[in-house]
Amino acid sequence: MINNPVLLTSLIFIPIVCGFVGCIYPKPFYKIGFGVLFIYAILSLKGYLNGYEYSYKLINNDGIPLSFDSYSLPLIFGSAIVIMITFILKNKYFSHYFYQISLVLFSALLISFISKDLISLYIALELTGFCAFLLVADRNDYKSLFNSFQYLIGGGLAMLIYLIGVIQAFTYTGTFLLEDLIGAPSTALCLISAGLLTKAGIFLCGVWVPNIYSHANPQSSAILSGCVTCAAVAPLSRMSVTLTPIENSLIIIGILSSIVGAIFALLENDNGRTLGWSSVSQLGIAILSPSYGCLYAMQHGICKSILFLTLNKNEKESKIYSANSNEVSLDEQDFEELIRIISFVIAGLSISGLPFLSGYITKSLIKNDLPKEALLIFNSGALLTSVVYVKLIFSRLKNFNIKFVFNNLFKYLNSKFLKNLKPTNITLTFSCLSLFGFSIIQSKYYSFEKVQISVVTIILGFVFYLAFMGLESNSNNTSVRKTIDIIGAPFVIAALLLANLTYLKIL
Repeated sequence: MINNPVLLTSLIFIPIVCGFVGCIYPKPFYKIGFGVLFIYAILSLKGYLNGYEYSYKLINNDGIPLSFDSYSLPLIFGSAIVIMITFILKNKYFSHYFYQISLVLFSALLISFISKDLISLYIALELTGFCAFLLVADRNDYKSLFNSFQYLIGGGLAMLIYLIGVIQAFTYTGTFLLEDLIGAPSTALCLISAGLLTKAGIFLCGVWVPNIYSHANPQSSAILSGCVTCAAVAPLSRMSVTLTPIENSLIIIGILSSIVGAIFALLENDNGRTLGWSSVSQLGIAILSPSYGCLYAMQHGICKSILFLTLNKNEKESKIYSANSNEVSLDEQDFEELIRIISFVIAGLSISGLPFLSGYITKSLIKNDLPKEALLIFNSGALLTSVVYVKLIFSRLKNFNIKFVFNNLFKYLNSKFLKNLKPTNITLTFSCLSLFGFSIIQSKYYSFEKVQISVVTIILGFVFYLAFMGLESNSNNTSVRKTIDIIGAPFVIAALLLANLTYLKIL
């Protein structure tokens, strides 16, 4: 692996250079940028599997501390994979400057993952917020523009609160290092945590997530859910390791977020908002464990990006099949839609924790790292998550004639499969196989009892969905949704600050 500070620093800024130069020469730098992301994915995966850790200071001994370690490497890998999948699946639908913004965003995310300095982290998160603002506004209609400004204002307020906490911590410690926050007052820790939790989309501060995801383009939602909301996970995990009050507080907030997010996901009728609330729930689980939170966020980000990219049929495709057609044939679009549905189902089951998928491994790691008092609530959240994804899978399958497709699938595979093999189908297939392969490599986490619990949880989710499916109605859910939409960011952040501050003062 690379141990040269100059080379590592150059690698950090290569994506942002490709993004800016790509505005002038879009076609060649699209391929170069994709290659850079691929190199990052390979190096970060190899580094994580080999236990690579390297810390250095930028410029000199008094410079900015940066660290490639078990906190940053999984998130770098996940972000690179998410952006690459989005590039392959949605490159036909990119508006002007979309991929350039994504490359600049990747550099900002990279700095936020590896930075151990509070001011550098602030700058990286602000740049991440500006890029996310442009991605949300990419749809260029009234709702997306409104939500993009809502995100910009809320994110700016969160970063202002974070900066106030950083300044207060500096007055006590005389340094901006994360590791020196142990000498900071509880109010400063509370302010810093509130800012980071808002950027991560954790409940209560995560009420902006469903609106953004439901009104943004699929490619924007995929990058936001897979990358942007993970930006604050690494610093939160680093803070939790050295600060016991922060760790205890994050366990309470994480459990609250996982339960409430899943409940609101069940109340939603729009699939985009359902996935948004599911992200609030899953990121709440990610902050429960300082050791494995980044790995869980990586797995969730990849699966959630696949879910958003395969949630709906491509806008420019025609109808899947004709039920009244006399000629029984399987069109190329039917096969592509089948691949998309299979990918959607596998990604959803992975987040639910189905054995032999990556989500099972990451959930097991988080579960083993929790105190016994939190396991019951964690299992309840896992059950609610399974109900949410059973609901989404049924909704996705509703308008697809599975019987017709499978009856003609083998004829299509024999005659047209190799001729019409496309990068999108290859990418989705490889992504699903990777989710399976990761779980097989980590076979030591399998036991009959754990597998039984996971399978029973998903079966119960299926049963509960069928039992309570009739309770869904627009009249019951509209009032709840409108109430959440009306809640302003200042009130939400103030409420979280008060709760955090009260808890820290009690300790």
